[in-house]
Amino acid sequence: MHHVRRLGPLLLLGLLGSGAARTAPTVLSVPQAGPSSTVLPGGIADATGRTGFFASAGGGIEALDLATGKVLWHTHEAQRPLLVVKDHLLAQAGVKRNRLRILRLDLTHKGECDLESDPVVFPAWVVTGEALGRSFSTHWHVEKHQLVLEWEASAWYVGKARPTVEQEMAARKHTSGVALVDLRTGQVEVRPATKIAAPSAPLLPEHLEKKAVRWQGLVGQQWKVLTLEETKEGQHLMFYSWDRQSDKCSEPKELLRGKRLVVRATLDERFLCLREAHPRPDEKDLLTPSKPVSWWWLFSVETGELMGRIPAEPGMHAVVVLGKRVLYLMPGSLRGPLDPHTLQPRMLKAIDLTSGKKLWERAVAGKLLTPPRL
Repeated sequence: MHHVRRLGPLLLLGLLGSGAARTAPTVLSVPQAGPSSTVLPGGIADATGRTGFFASAGGGIEALDLATGKVLWHTHEAQRPLLVVKDHLLAQAGVKRNRLRILRLDLTHKGECDLESDPVVFPAWVVTGEALGRSFSTHWHVEKHQLVLEWEASAWYVGKARPTVEQEMAARKHTSGVALVDLRTGQVEVRPATKIAAPSAPLLPEHLEKKAVRWQGLVGQQWKVLTLEETKEGQHLMFYSWDRQSDKCSEPKELLRGKRLVVRATLDERFLCLREAHPRPDEKDLLTPSKPVSWWWLFSVETGELMGRIPAEPGMHAVVVLGKRVLYLMPGSLRGPLDPHTLQPRMLKAIDLTSGKKLWERAVAGKLLTPPRL
């Protein structure tokens, strides 16, 4: 399947009609994995799609059999899986301070570490994991024998009272940079960040520009466009393919019709998830004796074909299609009083794409609930 590049922010459009305001789309980055990796919710998979590597609920990294959810092995030496390169997993060790190391874990020996890098050290105020008043974003890729880290960090005021201008300015920080880790020796080279202008989105044909575009992305040489159109019968989500070279647009294909239609893209932008905000009368299956199922219908971005359906659960996010399975994250139940350091538990679920039935689920690393910026 071709790489998909998405344009425009992810839209959840249950309450928006065709007259909704639109802004000019900009090209956004899509989650990247290595040459032998596939991005998963909270982790990555190897090239075969049989094994996934996730930050575990108990700390460390777990290797899971993606068919059964069974734990194959685990390690507490590293906390975050990064990339799979051939028969090795590259992982981040250190998420609490302003430094990290890269561990190379041998997948043929149940994650045994055969290389540990020198530390990559950041400014003293940076935290390389989740922390109150801090953010740390990264992009990892491999170039020849080097693991390249492009990073960006920010800090802002955190407190119960609204800060003064001086306090807010003193707390606000931002920096970025590049680090190269030699995968033969573990040595680290630090470089300043290089700014690259994001490519702008091309103009769509006039008849598409006038429509309410809900999603658009590039697949090979074709722009794929999803529009929301209204008639007396209700709303219609229409799928177009536009060839950039020939400037020809295909006949639109209706993917879904109904009321208050909702659009969501998968994490890797290769599938569109569509549904009504309320279930249709012909959906008779039940998750519980008293609550009817609302379904996400999954369509391929490349072909526009229906691939299957999964139940819509409140709070589900980071959806990925992997073969005949769909993986996504669900928030777990909170226990005890809420405070600034409350950790939101998370559950990884696997659903059969054909039947919509749950295959397995497993707890993975939680997410820190951070208060909004004042």
